[in-house]
Amino acid sequence: MANIEVEVRGELTKDSYNKVISELNKKAEYVKDKERLTIAYYRGKIPKDVRETSNEEVDLRVRVTGRNAEIILKHGLWGAKDNRTEIPVPIALEDFDNSVELLRLIGWNNCLIATALTKVFNYKGIEFAIVIQNNKHYYFEAEKITSNKDNASEIHKEIEKACQEFGLKPHTQEGFYDFINKMNEDVLICDFNQDSWKEIKKKYKEFF
Repeated sequence: MANIEVEVRGELTKDSYNKVISELNKKAEYVKDKERLTIAYYRGKIPKDVRETSNEEVDLRVRVTGRNAEIILKHGLWGAKDNRTEIPVPIALEDFDNSVELLRLIGWNNCLIATALTKVFNYKGIEFAIVIQNNKHYYFEAEKITSNKDNASEIHKEIEKACQEFGLKPHTQEGFYDFINKMNEDVLICDFNQDSWKEIKKKYKEFF
């Protein structure tokens, strides 16, 4: 059975990023640091405003985290607060290129590419991910996994209460769209029918 990822997100500044890490180091269990490269796919041309894709339930990605690669599908509406089905399919790192080509051949060719450095903590069973994307944008994600979607509302309340303990303010839905649009100004946008993944990959050789 696929897991349900119950999650809230919010923006950080550089100062609040350092502050929340300090507080988490005191009160939570440090889990790990992870470096990730993500290719996130869109149906059709990528819009300048993500609000245009707000009804899209398929979130398809190919990513590599610490030399562990996977294709991952998240299904459900994406936003400041969501609960989505998550299906990860691990792949060998040497199959990453073939996975990109396979998706291109079945029509998934428009994408954006981003990198992220994440510090992961566990607090009362909630995973806190404190993220820097593309060495510029700071944000947090707080999530808990369940197998029962009926529990999502109560879990969201639990997560939001934990966020309050660390002074973390989740996005509003509109604030979330604005933040994603701002981050997308600094990602690499590609059409693999025109752009060569083989050439682009050279920019990210540290991940492979």
